[in-house]
Order: sequence, then C-alpha cells, then structure tokens
Amino acid sequence: MIFYLSKKPRKTFLRFTHLTTFVILCLTILSTSLFVKAEENPQPCTVTNETTNKYYDLSPLKKTEGNDWIVYGYGTGWTFYINVCHGVLYRDDKDSESNFEDIGVYGINPELYNRTLEKSHNIGKLSNNPLIRGDKLVMEFSNGKLCGLTNYKSASVVSFICDKTVEGQGQPIFISSYQDCAFFFEWRTPAACPTDKKDASKGGWGVFFTIFVIALIVYFVGGIIYNRMVHNATGMYQIPNWEFWSNAFDFLKDMILIILAQCPVFKPRRNGGRNYRNLPRDEENILIEEEFEEH
Repeated sequence: MIFYLSKKPRKTFLRFTHLTTFVILCLTILSTSLFVKAEENPQPCTVTNETTNKYYDLSPLKKTEGNDWIVYGYGTGWTFYINVCHGVLYRDDKDSESNFEDIGVYGINPELYNRTLEKSHNIGKLSNNPLIRGDKLVMEFSNGKLCGLTNYKSASVVSFICDKTVEGQGQPIFISSYQDCAFFFEWRTPAACPTDKKDASKGGWGVFFTIFVIALIVYFVGGIIYNRMVHNATGMYQIPNWEFWSNAFDFLKDMILIILAQCPVFKPRRNGGRNYRNLPRDEENILIEEEFEEH
C-alpha cells in the first residue's frame, strides 16, 4: 500500500523531523558537555597523576564524627588536630574568632599562646584538593592565621606515602616547623596508594544510557505522532514499525519457550498410557504385537 502525502502533512512532518533531530542533537551535546565537565572537575579528595595516570583517593582519611587525627609535636609544645577534606571536629571554647568548619589543621601551643596572646590557632584552612609535587602526593593547608606581627599566614603541608603495612589508615606524624609559621607532616597510609578510577567509567555509561533512553523516547513518541497525523493510524498501529516489534516479540517468546522446554523441570510428564512393567510375559507380548500391527 502506497501513501501519498499532501503538502500540508508533508510540511508538518518535515518540521517535526527537523525539531526531533534538533532536540536529540542538543541533548547529546548537553550530555557530552556534562561528562567533559565532570572529567575536568574531579571528585573532591581525589587527584590523577598526569605523568603516570595513577589515580589517588584520600577520602578514607576524612572524619565526620568523633575525634580528628591528633598529632603531638614532641619537644615543641604543639598539639595538632588534622582532618582531610573536612573541617576539624575539635572545638576550642577560648577561640571565638575561628570558624572551625573551614579549618583543616588546628594547632595549640600553650607557651606560644601565653607569650603572644593569640586568639586563633588556625594553621591551615580546609582543603579538598590533593596535589602531585614531583613524585610526591601532598595536601596543602594554607591561609591560616597571621604569623606574629608579619603579613604571612600560617600554612601546613602533609606528605602522603603509600604504605599497606600500617594498621588501619596509619597515623600522621609531625616532621618540622619553620618559625611557628609553616608546619610539615608525613603520613604513611594505604589511602595514598593508587587505585582504579571508577567514577570515570560510571560517568561514561551514565551518559550513554541517558542518550539511549532519550533517543528511544523520541523514537516512539515521534513515531506515534507521525502515524496519527500522516497515516491516521489508531490502536497498536500508531506504534512505529508495529509489525517489526510484534514479530520480534513473538520470536523472543518462542525462543524462551524452546529454552524452557529443554529444562527437566518444564518437560511434560506422561501420565497413564500403556506400561509393560509388572505385566505377565504373555500379556506383554500381546500388547507389543498389537502396537506393531497398528503401525
């Protein structure tokens, strides 16, 4: 059967086709741009070494309840409270100037406090971005309190070392300080070992699935509108390529029945019928001869 389209339905169909193509193209570009943006902006507390392509995730070191990572600077009088990718949980009632939710490293030195009467002990603001410095994985906590009467602000640097032999996530240790203004720590932990970059693959499959679902919806909705407007179709015949989908469904149904029929659980059992067991020998021979004659 051949359908002849008038000028008006033909123009309407062409407009609809152009609109559908434009919508699919826009959605594809939007999904791709979102995926690229997600790649450019990695997850917090993660970093990829561009040279070795190794992926690091320090989020296991983050604490959201309980106590911070407490480090004692033996011989210096300092006590440090460190948190990774989260503000310190420690609260100092005497410190009314600090916003603890924005502090990554908090240090207390009673001797220094009594001498300078400092009200804040912020020695490094919260950081969510690990860095690669040469072949070292580090995290910098900068923009702390002012160092004495200078214009420099306190800062802390934690150097992470991959070590799977330590207990749990390991423990940061104090290495040195410079004029009570810059502080250096070292942390041996399995969290500093490179891992697989799982988020990228998930994001890729998510974009593919989104585009596939959108294209499928546009296909069916657009096909139904086209069949109704152009062919005046009703019922199931509104579905685009209805015969193909119907045959495909029947084929799939037959294949499922064939597969199920091969399973012993779904095989039909024969009830009744002639059974030659437990019969006298003569009667068994008679029944066999009767069946032979019938055939």
